[in-house]
Amino acid sequence: MKRRIGFVVPRYGEDVLGGAEALARGLAEQLVAADLAEVEVLTTCARNHHTWANELPAGASVVQGVRVRRFPIDHTIRDLQRYEALHLRLIRREMLSEQEQFEWIDQSAHSPALYAYLEQHGHAFDYLFFVPYLFGTTYYGSAIHPERSILWPCLHDEIYAYMRPTRDMHRSCLGVMFNTYPEKRLAERLYGRHPGAQIVGFGMEPFTADGARFRQQHGIDAPFLLYSGRLEGAKNVPLLIHHFLRYKDANPSPVKLVLMGRGPEKLPDHPDILPIGFRKGQEKLDVYAAATALCQPSVNESFSIVIMESWLAGAPVLVHRDCEVTHYHVLRSRGGLTFRTEQEFAESMDLLLEDSVIRQRLGENGRAYVCQEYGWSQVLERFQAALHVWDKLRSA
Repeated sequence: MKRRIGFVVPRYGEDVLGGAEALARGLAEQLVAADLAEVEVLTTCARNHHTWANELPAGASVVQGVRVRRFPIDHTIRDLQRYEALHLRLIRREMLSEQEQFEWIDQSAHSPALYAYLEQHGHAFDYLFFVPYLFGTTYYGSAIHPERSILWPCLHDEIYAYMRPTRDMHRSCLGVMFNTYPEKRLAERLYGRHPGAQIVGFGMEPFTADGARFRQQHGIDAPFLLYSGRLEGAKNVPLLIHHFLRYKDANPSPVKLVLMGRGPEKLPDHPDILPIGFRKGQEKLDVYAAATALCQPSVNESFSIVIMESWLAGAPVLVHRDCEVTHYHVLRSRGGLTFRTEQEFAESMDLLLEDSVIRQRLGENGRAYVCQEYGWSQVLERFQAALHVWDKLRSA
């Protein structure tokens, strides 16, 4: 008999940006496609995680074969001014008192209608997966039926991970599903070992792409470094732009920086910085194939889909060494380079631009790593093994 699985995620949809949201969508779609479980996604009507406006209609629908049930965000229960004051202190890495930590969670985006649905119907699911850890819907939703709640935290080494509500949530759920070993190691360091901790990861589909097609369509002949993701400070985009422009000043060359994605970051008006907006489907894959290399400057990653996509397209990656997860992927795969300082960034750029043999070898190594470790067959096998572990914990 197939299990009934629910995914509770703050935002959901094909045009919703965010790594955790993409992880939830990918696994839900694969479970349905493989007929391994009855799946329903429980989410809000919000599309944008800055405004939390109810842009999408409430109610049930089907998205890429997956049943989705949306509930409105209730903005009347929030003191937005208080939330922003607390959040600003967290952004500055100022730890709040425990009372303020719970207040911050209380003032985040909430959907009482979603909580009511979980109260009334949550027992009908074998397991409820809550992703990611940072939102009120995860904190309050997972507490309703903790005996069947699986936290999928997408945990980063950031100030929010050190807060009391995060620790309590991690310890109270039946299970915790991690994307990588470094993420699990971080959780153990912060909260201790969890009997239901399992590493599953995320599946990637091999694809074909045509980099020349993208270059021809956009008139780009020069080599370019690609960034793919949200354009915001939390992803270290300002650092990438700074290092790139400093590199250009010291090394005049035709190389460009292509920024693929959307976000609030104000971009400089510079002829060598090319923002191309959000791309999806084959067009997005063609961009990866056209890139000389991808740079992932973020230090807050629990998996990083974009470096996997880059490797599948045959392009090497350049990652920030202070991100334990992406550094781990690069070391295991031998599919890229790492940097911490501006000088290391420049040296890596020199190597990637000047040595096509090394560039090709790094890309090939990365592709082999993704296919071996993160094909959907391997990931679904690990997921099913994790379900058996949680079954035993529930029946104990």
